[in-house]
Parts: sequence; C-alpha cells; structure tokens
Amino acid sequence: MRPRIILLTAPLLLAASACTSSSDDADRAPQRTVSEKQAITVLDHVVSRAPHLSAAQFCKELAYQEKACAYVRKQADDFCLKAGPKPHVLRSKAVRATKESDGGRVLEVEGKTAGGQRYVSEFFVTAPDGKPRASTAVYWSGAGLADSPLGEDNKVLPQSECGDDAPG
Repeated sequence: MRPRIILLTAPLLLAASACTSSSDDADRAPQRTVSEKQAITVLDHVVSRAPHLSAAQFCKELAYQEKACAYVRKQADDFCLKAGPKPHVLRSKAVRATKESDGGRVLEVEGKTAGGQRYVSEFFVTAPDGKPRASTAVYWSGAGLADSPLGEDNKVLPQSECGDDAPG
C-alpha cells in the first residue's frame, strides 16, 4: 500500500487563515459576496492555466494567498501529484466573513490527478478587493478549509504518484 499524502491538516489551517485581513473592521470595505457562478469561473480559469505554469508562476498568477499556495503546491509536488482534467463541482456554500477573515465561496470539487488518483477538495474563492480570486488555487490536493461549511469529513486525499520514492 502506498502512503497517503499528508497535506490535509496544515493546508486546512492555511486555507482557513488564507483570507485573513490585516486591517481593522472599521477600515474594511463593505464585504463582497462571491456567487457560485463567479467561483466556478475562477475554478475554470485556474484549471485552464495550471498545466502551463511552473509552481512559482501558478501561485503568483492564480492565488490570492501566494505563500499558502506555495506550501500546498510543494506538498502536492513532493507526492508527484499534478493537475488532471477539470474536476466536477459537487456543491458550494457561502463562507461568511469574520473578524479574522474575509468571506467568499467554497466549492467542493471531485476529480482525478494527471496520474489517475481520485481526490475531493475544497476550492475557496474570495474577493476582498472586489475581484474573485482563488485563495490557494491548488484544487487537486484533497485539502479543504478548517471549519468548512461543507463539513470536515468530505475530503479525499490522493495517494502519492511517486512510486517507491514517495516522501513519508
């Protein structure tokens, strides 16, 4: 049995904090919502660009939270997981803004990596500046949001595609 990718816990925390606002509530602009249609449009854009970008370019161009994206992308790369065909959106839910974080919309997506591993991930889209953007953008990792409005037990982590060279 091949080891399972160990990126569920840390990215969950990163994704939850990925939309953290550094300004006081009084300084914040009115909260903008992200519709399901807008979130799917962002996902479609990320899926279309993913195969054409290096890891650094991917996060810089597509992720609102570049550092969180780089971390999740490195974890996926360490397990030789590459983006596969466009995933299916299973459901979505609005994420309410809090004092600590901006809101947005989370999409639950199911798909297969380029190597054929099944995953179920949560793809979070936020729009703190009014333009919807992927928070971390790595949709093929099986990661999700901490305190997700979709529940905690819905993620499916793909197994390593590195063969015997897999980490851990």
